[in-house]
Amino acid sequence: MQLNRDIVRQVLEIAAEKKEAGFEEKDISHLFNEEYDLVFHLDYLHEKGFIEGEFTPGAYAAFAVLPQPIHFIRGKITAKGLDYLQGLQQSGKVATQS
Repeated sequence: MQLNRDIVRQVLEIAAEKKEAGFEEKDISHLFNEEYDLVFHLDYLHEKGFIEGEFTPGAYAAFAVLPQPIHFIRGKITAKGLDYLQGLQQSGKVATQS
C-alpha cells in the first residue's frame, strides 16, 4: 500500500473544516476504495501527530491469532496537522504555477 499525498491533503482539509467538532469515517470515506486504505492513511496521520484519532479495537492493543480489523471512529486535526496542511497547500500552489 502506498501513501497518497493528495488524499492526505484532502483528509486534512476536511479535518480542518470540521475543527474541534472533529470528523468521522463517513466524512472521508468517499476518498478511499477500501477500508484498509482509509485506516492506512489515517494511521499515518495519527502516528505523525497530524490528527488525534480514535480507532477500534483500541488501535493495535489486541493482538490475537486472528486480530479483529481496525476501524476508524473519529478524529480531529492538531496544530501540527494544520501546519503540515499549510505546507501541502503551498507546495501544491507552487506546482500548479510552474
